[in-house]
Amino acid sequence: MRSVPNALPPVEEIKQFLLRVRVELTKPGRFELIPRSANLKCLADLGLTVAAAISEIMSLTYHDYYQGPSPDDNTAKPGDVWVFVKRIDGIYVYIKLKLDADRGCVCLSFHEPLHPFVHPY
Repeated sequence: MRSVPNALPPVEEIKQFLLRVRVELTKPGRFELIPRSANLKCLADLGLTVAAAISEIMSLTYHDYYQGPSPDDNTAKPGDVWVFVKRIDGIYVYIKLKLDADRGCVCLSFHEPLHPFVHPY
């Protein structure tokens, strides 16, 4: 792990996180999409099912990396969140993921970015 907070993680660390995400996504019942209105609207606007969203998450690479890992301050459960921005059907989608021991891969955000972004890799 990184020793400097907020430092850009090495590509290998991003790849390892995505590998752990993929492992969770291959297990039944180990994916949760938080049903926020922005997430559901984005899926509807893109015509995506949850299964299609999972497929898009499975195809993330370090090139899609945007931010993280950052502590998840929105829940009582400790853990880090990672953010990726991926172009899907011509639209950029902000994808915030967390690995949770109980729930597996949790998708906290799946919607268009609210702010300009730059991929660091």
